[in-house]
Amino acid sequence: PAPRPLPHVSETERQLAYWLERSSALGNLDAPLLDVEGVRDHNLALGVSAGDRPLGQADLSSAPDRGELWQDVRERLEFLRQRFASGAYVARDGAEITGARLARYDAPEALPQLTPSLRVVTADVPLRCGPELDGFFTPSLDLDFDRNDCSTLHAQEPVQVLADWGGGVLLARSRYAMGFIAADAPLSPAADAATRAVLLAPRAELLRDHTFEGAGAIALPAGALLPITPGGVLLATSSGFEARPVPEGLTRPTSRPLTRRALLKEAFRWLDAPYGWGGHAGGRDCSRFLLDVFESFGLHLPRHSGRQALAGTFSIDVSGVERAEEKLPLLDAALRRGAVLLHFPGHIMFYLGRDRAGVPMVLHSFSEYVVPCAGSADEGEPLETLRRVDRVAISDLSLGEGSSRGSFLERITRIVVLGRPPGPSLAGVASLRPAAAPPAPSDDACEDSSDDAIFRTPKRPWPGARLRVIATSLSDPGPVTLAVYGPDGARVEAQEHVLGGPPFSRWVELPRPVAGGYRAVLGDGEHVVACERFGVARRHAPEPDPRTEEAPAWEPVWHWEHDTEDLYAAFVEQLFRDPVDGDVTFSSLSEVLRDPARNLLYDHLGLDEDEQLSLRPDCADLPYFLRAYFSWKLRLPFGFRQCNRGRPGRPPRCGELRTNLENTPGRTSVEAFSRFLRRLGSGVHSASGRTAPDDDRTDYYPLPLERETLPPGTVFADPYGHVLIVAGYRPQGLHESGALIGADAQPDGTVGRRRFWRGSFLFTPETGDVGAGFKAFRPLSFDRESGEIVAPTNRELSARGPHLPYSRQQYEGSVDDFYERMEAVIDPRPVDAQTRMRTLVDALEEAVIRRVVSVNNGESYVAEHPGRSVEMPEGYSIFETEGPWEDFSTPSRDMRLLISLDAVLGFPQRVGRSPERFGVSDAQAESVARELESLLRSELAARHFDYRRSDGSVQSLSLADIAARARGFELAYNPNDCVERRWAAPEDSAELSSCRRHAPAAQRQRMLRYRPWFRERQRPAR
Repeated sequence: PAPRPLPHVSETERQLAYWLERSSALGNLDAPLLDVEGVRDHNLALGVSAGDRPLGQADLSSAPDRGELWQDVRERLEFLRQRFASGAYVARDGAEITGARLARYDAPEALPQLTPSLRVVTADVPLRCGPELDGFFTPSLDLDFDRNDCSTLHAQEPVQVLADWGGGVLLARSRYAMGFIAADAPLSPAADAATRAVLLAPRAELLRDHTFEGAGAIALPAGALLPITPGGVLLATSSGFEARPVPEGLTRPTSRPLTRRALLKEAFRWLDAPYGWGGHAGGRDCSRFLLDVFESFGLHLPRHSGRQALAGTFSIDVSGVERAEEKLPLLDAALRRGAVLLHFPGHIMFYLGRDRAGVPMVLHSFSEYVVPCAGSADEGEPLETLRRVDRVAISDLSLGEGSSRGSFLERITRIVVLGRPPGPSLAGVASLRPAAAPPAPSDDACEDSSDDAIFRTPKRPWPGARLRVIATSLSDPGPVTLAVYGPDGARVEAQEHVLGGPPFSRWVELPRPVAGGYRAVLGDGEHVVACERFGVARRHAPEPDPRTEEAPAWEPVWHWEHDTEDLYAAFVEQLFRDPVDGDVTFSSLSEVLRDPARNLLYDHLGLDEDEQLSLRPDCADLPYFLRAYFSWKLRLPFGFRQCNRGRPGRPPRCGELRTNLENTPGRTSVEAFSRFLRRLGSGVHSASGRTAPDDDRTDYYPLPLERETLPPGTVFADPYGHVLIVAGYRPQGLHESGALIGADAQPDGTVGRRRFWRGSFLFTPETGDVGAGFKAFRPLSFDRESGEIVAPTNRELSARGPHLPYSRQQYEGSVDDFYERMEAVIDPRPVDAQTRMRTLVDALEEAVIRRVVSVNNGESYVAEHPGRSVEMPEGYSIFETEGPWEDFSTPSRDMRLLISLDAVLGFPQRVGRSPERFGVSDAQAESVARELESLLRSELAARHFDYRRSDGSVQSLSLADIAARARGFELAYNPNDCVERRWAAPEDSAELSSCRRHAPAAQRQRMLRYRPWFRERQRPAR
């Protein structure tokens, strides 16, 4: 027998009050994890197929589908017959199951005649897996584990008797299980229509543990459910149904929200209750314990642990996590989202959380665990002791540690959460349960809001043209689906595309809609998040395009609020939605916008407008062009300010707001928009994003460093002139770091992507010269009375409202503080140090490969202009100028490359300084840092790339070579030098022997004067 309490469990930890106090750190104990409506919708959703079967409990109000039932029975019989044949199951005496008994498991050619009748069991009834009452067992012959026990039907449970199977058994099913019961099982008579309605109605109250006195007295087993009628409790007997008065104080609601306090109270009610496989001897096994606990909230879990593991709001597959300790941060994050169940094959547990010593603890009904015998491994074959628990108990997860089975923590394969959606920390590892399709609501019930909105494109849909419906939500709506209902009222089948979040977006495409009225609904079962009605015209009828020669570029109709900002984020994310590790480059922004698979607003105006536009922005233009394009398509206000470039001690300052209301020539709206973009492109530059954070007269304002405040479309301005936009995220996975993906444009018009890290997103918290960092466009509004477009001030943006909040957070602290905050945004959970280091090496390799392209472009230019030297500007202008130097030199890229090398080479020491960020203890920090240094050397040596030398031969280099040549890259940016010097070939090396071209002596002297900028990784003041 196992000790009481179990090892590592104190009597204090067996008290409900202890765990209520521990759980209070998670928030209000009485706040619903699922409210009553959420429980209802969860039950509906469990009826949606997961794999090949619905997860939910059966509806006993009607007969089952004969085909599905026959498939279930046949698969059951075939499975058991195979177990008998393999010797996995044997008779009670250990003999093989053969002959007539085995023949009972031959599937008949068809089901018997179904004669469904609803009964109620009046005493506990075993529900057998196979069509016999005898048991079968594993060869260990532990008779407490009758493998023919599928479950036990407890007194007063409804059961649907389906057919007489013969041999003294009936085919039957309860709400949660199908199997066979004895033909003489204690059942009530068949219920008539009125009684059926009461038995199957949603139960309003629960009556427990009471003995009814008098004739037909019955003691209710723990957890028995009795329907409440106006006349009292409906009690089933062998002769009929009787209404008994409800004893005062013995009722409690089952339609109640699922809260932490109520759930803990309910679970602890079962502490020390006996265990019983399949209900053996009146006990409860692991899954029946949880079924009864959640049943008291009206939440209908499946009967068996494997199905319960799929029945959460979401679940996390941790079967591939090799180190058990890596599961602990996932458990912590999951518990913050709701009630947590932990599953491994054959068992499921209720997770309580960590005790005061930080040890994870569970409450579960289980039979046994094993412990290794001390010293047995030294004597030959290891021996183990099996400890019998056989009750509902509290334990830690170390039980079984060092045994052949492994510890419970090691064995956990799935984490199941019932409650709120995953949130950013678990978004990359969580699998949401299927959503139940919401019904098409009536016209008066169909509406959306600024927080949850539905859009369609094109603006005026017509038959035969691609129709897209896009739903956006400011907060995570959890398991939902976007359903579109056509003019005939039927749901239109369409693939659902789910984007990241926050904000949270999804869209569907109808390739060939028909004319008529449509409804789009975002929801889950009866829960409707948003609804929108729209029509498809009978024919193509775009807006009239001819316009007066002098008129506003476009007239604004809408404001920038949550819904339009969320749609803008979805628009930007879809434009650049590619695998994170792919090197994706486009020749121009037009190439991106002309791809209907990327551009959610392709031909939104129905004017074939995207094929007429030619957009080739540089890095500073890119965010403006995208924002202007989106504003034009949706008739939103847009504006920009012309700014100076600032000077030492004074950040850039900007002039008056110029908007789309300015008269713009053009015979068509497309032509006018093109001219407006030319005006915009000549009016903005990289300094437009480097304005001071406190300045109100700017196009951008700074944001807090939080995942929900840095959506796709956010602008990042570095201190030295480069501008990017946030294009999307890869959430943190089980074995891979998260990633923030940026998009940027180059002077030649190409558009590409790069991931966030020190080497690509340069930052300084100093604001005396510039205001760098993450910024949002000011959300403009159109004042109809004055006819003006208005920009909010920083003070107005600091208040809560339909906008991202203004914040100076980025400038508080050091450069390291900024990057550490951003790493926590990208990877909310502690990150495996080796995984993070490989991510940094990946980013370094990406930077080097991009540099190969830049150097090759310079070589091509020189080859096309023989004998001509590229003019080198003076001072700071080497980083920002125009002409061939801007296009083909690489001082900015090389500065970023050197910063990248510092970040990569210094990473092992960083882990040693901040081990907790990487899940490393202080005691392990030094040894882990040494391991990382060794791994880093091998990683850098294994990554190779090639370039073509001046004599045409191919030179192969590794990232280790690049690291060794760091000093050489302080003088490697001049396109007038040969390609070997561009790659910092060492002096007197065979690699440099093919060099035939050198920068003019004056330029070399200038580069030597500027070398300290690169050595110190700091650009000079402008």
